[in-house]
Amino acid sequence: MKRRLDSEQDSNKRIRLQDTQGRSRAVRVTPPPPAPAKIISKAEPQQPRPRINKLTPARPFPTVPAAVSATGPRSAHKEGKNLICITRKTPLATYLRRCKNVIINDGYKTLHLSAMGAAIPHLLQLVVALSPILPFAADEIHSTVTTGTMEVHDEVLPDDEDEDITYRTRGKSTLQVVFKIGDGEFEGDTGSAKRPAAAPRPKQKPNPNPKPAARAPQASSSSTRVVVAEPDQDEMES
Repeated sequence: MKRRLDSEQDSNKRIRLQDTQGRSRAVRVTPPPPAPAKIISKAEPQQPRPRINKLTPARPFPTVPAAVSATGPRSAHKEGKNLICITRKTPLATYLRRCKNVIINDGYKTLHLSAMGAAIPHLLQLVVALSPILPFAADEIHSTVTTGTMEVHDEVLPDDEDEDITYRTRGKSTLQVVFKIGDGEFEGDTGSAKRPAAAPRPKQKPNPNPKPAARAPQASSSSTRVVVAEPDQDEMES
């Protein structure tokens, strides 16, 4: 009759083992210890998570340099084109095309690239992929990487509208890369970009046979008198 292995009678069961030389020995089988009972405790009710409004962090450098008009078109900006902030929303191909135009067309030999938080891997991919597409030798391109931490602020919105908004501060990792080619000296045009002047309008040639101007009709000097006869006083009374 077969017995269940998990029964108490099998606690002292032995198994006979035989080695390669034909010798056998008995081994006692010990059942595994029972698993500890799970302790179920009543957890405290979780508090609702506060509503947080993340404020925009400060940029490492201004969007428009101080020497450039902020109201003018972006195409007229010459300074500050080599200061680029990297974000996850912009594709990598867009940054590659932009950096290549700044180096080749504008004459910049030094790029200042900055990224924060989740955009740091995007910046590292840009630095690695930028060198092969430039017409410079590999020993002329140098990169300096600097890591840091920036404090950013968040608004904590209360559930009750009568309460005031509180602020909290947290740290966010940053990465700055200085991408330099050769000595890094600027080789482009330092003057501001100007729009091409409009072509002058052609002058009208004078007409050799001008037509006489039409004269306005003048009023006749002769006038006709109109005489009205008044009735006599006697006829009016009758």
